[in-house]
Amino acid sequence: MKKSLIFSLSIPSILFLSACSQNPFTALPDTELEYNNTISFDYYNGKTTNELFEYSFSHEYYYFVGLLDGNYRFTAINNYLEISNDFIAFLEFYDDNIIYDKFINDSYGDDLRLSLGATNGDFNLSKISIDDEVYDVDAYMSIDNGLRIVFSYTEFYHEGQLVIVPYYLSVVAYDIHEAYLKEYLPENNEYVSEKAILTKYVTHIIPLPPKVSRVTSTFDQKDDLLKDLGYYMRIVEDSSNNPSQIKEVCTATVTENCFESEFSSLSGIIYDYSISEIISFYEQNYAGTNILGDFVFLINDEYYKITLENTTIESTTADSIIENIYVVAFEITIYDN
Repeated sequence: MKKSLIFSLSIPSILFLSACSQNPFTALPDTELEYNNTISFDYYNGKTTNELFEYSFSHEYYYFVGLLDGNYRFTAINNYLEISNDFIAFLEFYDDNIIYDKFINDSYGDDLRLSLGATNGDFNLSKISIDDEVYDVDAYMSIDNGLRIVFSYTEFYHEGQLVIVPYYLSVVAYDIHEAYLKEYLPENNEYVSEKAILTKYVTHIIPLPPKVSRVTSTFDQKDDLLKDLGYYMRIVEDSSNNPSQIKEVCTATVTENCFESEFSSLSGIIYDYSISEIISFYEQNYAGTNILGDFVFLINDEYYKITLENTTIESTTADSIIENIYVVAFEITIYDN
């Protein structure tokens, strides 16, 4: 399960950035316009909300924030050179764990039209010459608290100076769900007519290497009896003769009227890393180690087990050629030995 959303990548951003309209500050669909020097990400885990990511630029900039996903989109509104310098510094700040995908884009010609700072009714575009190639870039990065960032932009050199034109920035949290409370409800309760068990969950962020895909969670699996009441509550009809009561997770001190820990698990695909490099990633950042034949890592005082397997997947190139790509499949569960 993940919070936030990754759009399809490798979008030719300059074509979008250079588009003109009568009002440069018109919000994109399902977004709102902000003017700020900070981007941030708030994470709600089922009980509390914490700000887990914040980055401040040297200038205030206009950007569009997705109303549904909270991601950031940039257009040809800001002074291109100021925002380029700030995003060059941003990439340098997170340089330790970044993987780049770069694609040459031949559609731009010898120059680009970029803004020197828009005003109402005028993008204030200027022709900027290109030294050589123009690249559309996707940068995948991991940060210490387990969040992942995907940053899509276009880059080129102008008179020997690197220029970055930002398009889209997404902060993503992949998480595992833990059941922490079960409420046994009588017939004709506020949710269903049958007796039922209401389960409440809290989530834990799971760190992943920078470039992952096809991440799925067992929390997404449902059956006919299960009703989802929202991201952190689920109810299942139960006709057994359970008295109305509330149960918490069993601990060393709570041993009666409780239930054993229940966690979901994550699985997916990791790109551009070998198994040994993935192990090194967790060793260096999350106290990864082998315990009784299991490789585990530690985050927020909880151990998780990760299993890794080399595999291949099919990928279609721009020329519609199907290729096999070598990747690593993973599964992550709570470590409870």
